[in-house]
Amino acid sequence: MLIGEILSSLIMIFILILPGIFFRKKELISDHQSEAVSAIVVNLTWPCMVINAMQMEFSFQILKDSGYMMAVALIVFAILIAVSFPLARLLRMSKTKQYMAVFMLIFGNTGFLGIPVIKALYGTEAVFFAAILEMINDVLMFTIGIVLIQLSAGADLKIRAKQFLNPGLIGVMIGLALFLLNCRLPELLGGSIEMIGAATTPLTMFAIGYQLGALKIKEIVGDWQVYVISFVKLLIVPVVTLVIVKLWAGEFTLLEKVLIISFAMPVASASTIFSQQYKGEVAFATKTVLLSTVLSIITIPIFAIIIEL
Repeated sequence: MLIGEILSSLIMIFILILPGIFFRKKELISDHQSEAVSAIVVNLTWPCMVINAMQMEFSFQILKDSGYMMAVALIVFAILIAVSFPLARLLRMSKTKQYMAVFMLIFGNTGFLGIPVIKALYGTEAVFFAAILEMINDVLMFTIGIVLIQLSAGADLKIRAKQFLNPGLIGVMIGLALFLLNCRLPELLGGSIEMIGAATTPLTMFAIGYQLGALKIKEIVGDWQVYVISFVKLLIVPVVTLVIVKLWAGEFTLLEKVLIISFAMPVASASTIFSQQYKGEVAFATKTVLLSTVLSIITIPIFAIIIEL
C-alpha cells in the first residue's frame, strides 16, 4: 500500500471524529444519548461487521494463519503482562492506580477503534484476522482484566461466566462457526448484516469524538503518569510487536500488519467503562484513554507507514 493511500485512509477515518467533538462542544446531544450510540455499536453494528467479514470460503490456509495470529498475540500479551507490573511500580503511584495502570498497558482499543482502522487500511479480509485477535483480547480482558479492575477498586474478586457472553465475542463465535462450516448466509440476511455493520466506523468515531470533546487540557498537563502510560502504549508496545513479528516471520504480510496495527491502538475505552462499573480509578482511566486516543492520531499513521517501507 502506498504511503499516500495510508494517510488518505487514516485521515478520512479520523475526520469522522469531528462531528462528535462538535456535538459535545455545542451540547447538541446528552451524555446519555452518546452512551446510546456506543451501545448500538457494541451490541449491534460491531458484531454484524465481524460476522460479515468472516463470511469467507473455508480454507485451511486461513485457519493456519489464524493459529499463527493467536500464537503471536499470546506471546505479546504474555510480555505485556510480565512487564506491566514492575513498570507500574516504578511510576510511584498508589496500589489501586498501579492495578489500573497495568490494565491500561495490557489492553488496547483493538475492537472499538482498531477494527474500523484496520478495515480502512487493509479491507474486509483483514477484519477476519483482527476479529480473531479481538477474541483473544476479550477472553483475557474478562478474566485477568476484570481481576485487575476489581483490585484497583478494592472490590471482592468475582469472575462470572456471563461476562464472556458479550455481543462482540458472540459475533466472533458466530462468524467463526459459519467459516468453519463453510456456510454462507442467504443474500437477504447477509446483505442486511453487511449494511448494519457498515455503520460501525462512523458511529465509533462519532462516539470517540464526543469523548474527546470533553477533554480539558489543564486536567492532564500536570499528570506525568498519564503521559508515561500513553508513551509506552503507543510507541513501545507496537515496537516490541514489530520486532517479534520481524524475528518470527521475516516480512510484513497482511497478518503481520494487522498484528502490529492492532497493538498500536490507544488504551482501551473499556478502562473507563469498567472503572465506572466497579467504582475504581475513573478519573485516571478517563484521562489516559482520552490522551492516548488523541496522540494515536499521530502514532498509528507512523507505524502504518513504517511497515510498508
